[in-house]
Amino acid sequence: MADRTAVRTAASKGRPRRRPDRALSAAKYDAKRQELVDVAAHVFARRGFHGTSIDDLVEATGLTRGGLYHYIARKEDLLIAAHERFIEPLLDNARAIAAEALPADEALRRLAHALMHDIATYQDQVTVFLHEWRAIEHDPEWRHVREARREFEWIIQSILRRGTAEGLFTVRDPQLTCLGFLGMINYSYMWYRPRGPHSAEEIAEHFVEIFLSGIRPQVA
Repeated sequence: MADRTAVRTAASKGRPRRRPDRALSAAKYDAKRQELVDVAAHVFARRGFHGTSIDDLVEATGLTRGGLYHYIARKEDLLIAAHERFIEPLLDNARAIAAEALPADEALRRLAHALMHDIATYQDQVTVFLHEWRAIEHDPEWRHVREARREFEWIIQSILRRGTAEGLFTVRDPQLTCLGFLGMINYSYMWYRPRGPHSAEEIAEHFVEIFLSGIRPQVA
């Protein structure tokens, strides 16, 4: 028995030790942090960013203070992460739409639906960011926030320009027209309700029809 034990011990010394699956650990960390961001956004949307204390977040998340600070360095990190939470999937959808060979009016329709879907899915995150963005406007991370939002606006403007060049639209100022498009849909975060009288798809379709009717060439 002793000889067998010695053989097993010697053999085990020659084998590489199994390391934890770092990818799995990172995925678990990211999932937990994402959960934390969503909970924090829900609390911020109801109490306000400045009206929410670290103790409020500890209570809402069920973490200890130490556990909370394992995922964030400061409360502002949650506000930045809330923006990333809704802008990243929106940008992915917008890039995919822009890459398709769609007529400009259909591309705008798809963008309207993508934006409204994003607002409906991440309503807390959108609410918090649009109410509280001034809390981070002087933060170094603001540059990434601004770049992401500018890219989305650029995609809309490029479609407006293309539609004008193709004769589908009569748009004199693509930037101003883009702001009108965004303003019409973005404000829905204030009143949209998942169980309300209109679905996110119905709202997007209604709004984009109003918008397109205003920029299509008028038939004499």
